[in-house]
Amino acid sequence: MKKNFLIAMVVAMMLAGCTDLDTGFDASMSVDSTTSAADGDGLCGYGEDEECHSVTVTVTNNGEDEVSTNMFYWDATASSGGVYSSPSVDGPDACAGGASCTVTLHFDVTNGDTLTSLSWDDGWDSMDTSIPAY
Repeated sequence: MKKNFLIAMVVAMMLAGCTDLDTGFDASMSVDSTTSAADGDGLCGYGEDEECHSVTVTVTNNGEDEVSTNMFYWDATASSGGVYSSPSVDGPDACAGGASCTVTLHFDVTNGDTLTSLSWDDGWDSMDTSIPAY
């Protein structure tokens, strides 16, 4: 009975944020370049009212854990306030601890809009950066 109570207390503390489950995350990102291509040029932007905007990002991982570059972890906010998710990703599947990796993200963006910020969030950790005007 005491063992079950102890397990329940540890789980409750973890869920309340009293215990840090992930101590190996220490990563940042910076935007190296951003381009846009007219409809149907490149890897995206084939819809009637969309263009392909490509953002090249360097992820610097100073932590112990690898940082996944899974497409579902990326969002970009546009000048209109719209949020674009799940880009196609060119580059490695993850960035190992102690390494820097470069990935290129391709977003389908509404014609005339530009991307202003980029975020990465895997549900446990997150990072954000601005996208310079392009």
